Amino acid sequence: MFHGSIPAPLRSIIYEHAGAWPETDIYVGCSGNFTIERVLHSRFGNARPVHGNDITAYSCALGWFLAGEELPYKLREEYEDELGWVAPYLEDRTDRLATLMLGTRFLQYVGKEGTYYRRMLDATRAQWPRMHEKTATKLRALETSLGSFYAGDVLDYLRDEVPPEAPVVMFPPFYAKDYQAQFAPIDAAFSWPEPQFGELTEDGKEEIIHQVQDRPNWVLGLHIERPELRHRLAGVVQTANRGLPIYVYAAGGHRRIVRPRQPVEPIPMPKVGTDEELGDRMTLHVLTGGQFAGIRSQFMSKTIKPGSPLLACGVAVDGKLIGAFAYLPPKFDPSTAYLMSDFPVSWTKYRRLAKLIVMAASTSEAQLLLQRSLSKRLTAWSTTAFTDRPNSAKYGRGIPGVKLQKRSEPGDKGDGIHRYQLQYGGPLGGYDLAGALDLWKRKHGNDIKKDGAR
Repeated sequence: MFHGSIPAPLRSIIYEHAGAWPETDIYVGCSGNFTIERVLHSRFGNARPVHGNDITAYSCALGWFLAGEELPYKLREEYEDELGWVAPYLEDRTDRLATLMLGTRFLQYVGKEGTYYRRMLDATRAQWPRMHEKTATKLRALETSLGSFYAGDVLDYLRDEVPPEAPVVMFPPFYAKDYQAQFAPIDAAFSWPEPQFGELTEDGKEEIIHQVQDRPNWVLGLHIERPELRHRLAGVVQTANRGLPIYVYAAGGHRRIVRPRQPVEPIPMPKVGTDEELGDRMTLHVLTGGQFAGIRSQFMSKTIKPGSPLLACGVAVDGKLIGAFAYLPPKFDPSTAYLMSDFPVSWTKYRRLAKLIVMAASTSEAQLLLQRSLSKRLTAWSTTAFTDRPNSAKYGRGIPGVKLQKRSEPGDKGDGIHRYQLQYGGPLGGYDLAGALDLWKRKHGNDIKKDGAR
């Protein structure tokens, strides 16, 4: 029901540490979706007052609701024509919060042109009474409550509102602009008493850390390691391979380490050899999640964060595995599937084997598997490539119908390693597996690696 969350192991660490604190009020900074408050409620019930704080429209609505206060949100006049149908669902505080919570899903489509956005809004409106009633019912049954909620800058909160001896828990979103942008559509559609707060500078981050640890009891979660706080390290939580670890610092207590365990399975098929020639019959083999995880860990670039695919397939030639690809459901265009991963077996003699994997992923056989997975017609695919060159060697040339759709230099918002972010796309079903292999052999099959490059 709540938007976003902190990992379960981090919640367990907070639960454990809070049990050793004195029986006083507990203060939470940067409450977000109030996961920490719910953890504390599960431990103490309403016997220990918990106080929250945040600045976003979404979190302030939750905070005021849990503190028993009114929710002063009103639909802006310029949105009344397009969103006037939600007005009957803003009558009381519970209905209003349910509307705002559901708004985090659909308000992003308001005011945008395109078939996809219209369909999403139409579907939301058609299902709205049921969705709203379900959400409002859950809110009415909610037992978690706050002693108070402070809407404002967390530094002001720590300095002026939190008693010096009170326990403090924080998991500050030090990527503040991304955090606020999540809920910008609520700000756009609703007027509300937005709190005043300063930009979160590096000095501000240091001040937050100082204010938290200058107390007898505290827990602080950070996405960055702080060597000067190593003696206060209470835990390291990493829930996914290549995911960002969370460093948990605390005034005292037990130390915990949580590491991901990725289940992998073997693919019962030999891989193509180092100097082996490719045969003449290419096939696709649907992979389980464990099988795809195993081959992905072996061959995919370690700089690419893993995901959970809708459909994963191994690509084989004459019964020997040469690579794999995986798709996600459409993101924007409902007829375009998203190619999330494609990679070859790395040790072969062919320089352009990666192109064959992309071609296999766009065949009529792959199209059929995708359409069966989603029970809908799909006609195209798209993908994202990160590179230091303005064009991708893999997608750029030699694959029929593939086009560069967008080139950008996202800086820190990209993968953090490469200069360019490239969006490529092409048709699905333009050729079958036999045609793809024949075309690849004629155009790319003679491009062989030098001996030292294998």
